Amino acid sequence: MNIVAIDVGTVRVGCAVADSSVGIPFPVAVWDRAQNRAEKELLAFLSERKAELLVVGLPLGPHGERTATCQTIEAFVKRLAKRTSITIVYVDEAFSSDEASGKLSVTSASPEAIDAHAACLILERYLEGGDMTNHISRAGDATNTKT
Repeated sequence: MNIVAIDVGTVRVGCAVADSSVGIPFPVAVWDRAQNRAEKELLAFLSERKAELLVVGLPLGPHGERTATCQTIEAFVKRLAKRTSITIVYVDEAFSSDEASGKLSVTSASPEAIDAHAACLILERYLEGGDMTNHISRAGDATNTKT
């Protein structure tokens, strides 16, 4: 199964992919969010890759609560869900950008590289967690979040 993961930031969206049979995610792209470019590029990418699942990171609070940033990300995903039939799941991505930054050489890592590697970490968390029971509907309503 072709799986795509995204790290949605305020400026950019990092993207990673993996085949579930292999289970090794790798970074592939970073898109600028200005003028809905990230949404357009992501939709085209999902189609080109024949992706079957989109994993989206949500930065939950320390007690599993939704944050203000979660609302922004969920709004982005709702817009996507209206334009695609792909299954979309959320995973807790708290501190994934910090972790990605720590794994990369901080002196040479660009913000774009950090965003793409954060998407890899989100996908790793999903793959380690297992099942696909937590998803949103085509209308974009969250039914559950995998933590």
